[in-house]
Amino acid sequence: MVPDGNCDTHGGQGHVVSVVSYWVIVITIGVGVFIPKSALASHVAHDGLPQRPGSKGAQHLTWFDWRSYMQVRFTHTEVPDDRLGIRRLKVMLGGHLDPRLHYFVQGLYKTGNDSPTDDRPSIQEAWLAYMWHSALRLTVGQFKPPFGMERFTSDIWIASIDRAQATDHLVPNGKLGDSFTRDRGIQLDGWAQQGRLYYAVGLFEGEGANTKIRKFQPLLAARVAYRLLDRKPFAGQALNVHIGGAFAMRWADGLDLSHCCPGNPQRRALLSFDGQDIRWNMEFAADWGRTSFRSEYFYARFDFRNEAAPDFSADGWYVQVAHYIFGERMQLVAKWEGFNPNRSVSDKNDIVWTTLGMTYFFNGHRAKVMANYVFKQEEANSVHNDALLIQAQYFFK
Repeated sequence: MVPDGNCDTHGGQGHVVSVVSYWVIVITIGVGVFIPKSALASHVAHDGLPQRPGSKGAQHLTWFDWRSYMQVRFTHTEVPDDRLGIRRLKVMLGGHLDPRLHYFVQGLYKTGNDSPTDDRPSIQEAWLAYMWHSALRLTVGQFKPPFGMERFTSDIWIASIDRAQATDHLVPNGKLGDSFTRDRGIQLDGWAQQGRLYYAVGLFEGEGANTKIRKFQPLLAARVAYRLLDRKPFAGQALNVHIGGAFAMRWADGLDLSHCCPGNPQRRALLSFDGQDIRWNMEFAADWGRTSFRSEYFYARFDFRNEAAPDFSADGWYVQVAHYIFGERMQLVAKWEGFNPNRSVSDKNDIVWTTLGMTYFFNGHRAKVMANYVFKQEEANSVHNDALLIQAQYFFK
């Protein structure tokens, strides 16, 4: 079993969270039936790529706009270990100070997850972006380093309740303190070749967001994606296909990377990692009519400066298929994933999970309830830890 940082919530506080969460789910379902439809803008498309300037659904903000959403989740495992809590409550503020200058701030609150980041507000993102041209935008502040497709897929579009374990652990700042995968830095990105080629390259502080600036541990990250097919007619449906990849390198000096690779024999050395952290990723996405296909592969290598600590590598992958039925009222999803926190060791931390699930939409993507069952298999010493997840999500605006 790979720990996910969530354990049972006990005592009076857990009871209060459970009661509140229950009523939030009920209200979400009830209100979702009656709220008017709303075309929610997002600066990230459903395939994990930024919206192309001028494309349908791209943001058209005034000097100030806001949106917010909440997720309430119930988890049942075979242990048993039942939890009910607020998984995410996000508030996003943004706008254009002039036609080229855009600002964005995103805050997060969560409770009932028995997580070290519970019960305190956090700033996930805060950045300024200046767009000279569709092919050249400069972003400065706190945001996600450009690495991975699923990590950049917004919760409004995500087909499974949880992202893959490989995504959570092997993006450059995955499981790094209170960073929520973000970092402070500067980035250039843009679209070229008539909107088919997307690129992003950034230089970051390297210690993760929401930390005191201790020392500069430069993290260089870059991502490239190319749309092979863009709304190409195929068998009566539009077909979209893109491929891509990402690379990241960090020169670390005493950085705690122990949570990226749970159960690793090198955990003590990773508590204060001193060396080179190299990661790369490949991505593939296809959408045909009401069917979508997503897949990624992640690889990470940790080269210690201290020769007494043996270098090691980790990897992971996932394959996901989703399909809308009853118009777009319901979506079915199947996901197969694997994660190996140390490729030189075969033990219970090497996992293969299969997720089967469905999502019911009450009014577009603004209000939805998701149900997933996760079959969890370990390479060795298998335990009974399959999980049922039920999550209600509601966008207030």
